[in-house]
This record gives sequence, C-alpha cells and structure tokens, in this order.
Amino acid sequence: MDSAEYPELEEEYLEELLSTLLHALRASRRRHVVQILEHTEEDNSVSTRWLAQQIAAIENGIAVEHASGEPYKNVYNALSQSHLPTLTRAEVIVYDPQRQTVVKGPLFDLAALLLNLSQPAIETFYRQ
Repeated sequence: MDSAEYPELEEEYLEELLSTLLHALRASRRRHVVQILEHTEEDNSVSTRWLAQQIAAIENGIAVEHASGEPYKNVYNALSQSHLPTLTRAEVIVYDPQRQTVVKGPLFDLAALLLNLSQPAIETFYRQ
C-alpha cells in the first residue's frame, strides 16, 4: 500500500502514535526514565534497580548513593508494576520483567525528541 494513495491512513497512524507517546510520557517517572536512558549507550541495558536509584535520587534531591529505603522501594515498585510496562507498550523501551532490565525501544528517539522539544516550550510558557 502506497501512503500517497491513502494519506488518511498515514495521518491516522501518526495521530495514534503521537497520542500513545504523549500518554506514555504523562507521568514524571516515565519522563525521568527517558531522560536517564538518553545518556546511556544505544544497546546497553540497565537494571530496574539502577533506574529506581537514579529516579529516587532526583525526586528526593539526594545523591544516588543515598537513594535507598522507602523512597527507593516506592520508585522501584512503581517502575516495575506500572511505568516500565506502559513505556514498553508504547515501544519507547523494552522491559524484561524476568531479568529486570531495560533497553531503548524502537520509538525511544522519537519520545526523547518530544520531551526535548516540549519541556522548554512549557517552561517558557509558564514563566510569562
């Protein structure tokens, strides 16, 4: 099927893709996952524990080595039960619940681009 013959199908696909990505990026912890993974090598996997420590440190304004206890557990549980599966369904990441690892998914770069474009725009808008 040639997209030139069916432009409405391509437009519908793009609308659905954008909607799915924006929904997946709604939660701050999911946005943190994308922002953290932006600084990792393309094919490197990271552990859910490592991600949870990074995010707990960000949320609590503490050094990563001090991100432990209840704040860490809360982030870890939320990531493994909700946030990472949501990002996986949106194809932003690939989450392996058995191994508790995460790698960038096929739509990771697009999700990162959306974040990098929208965050400064939103900050500028609210500063006016």
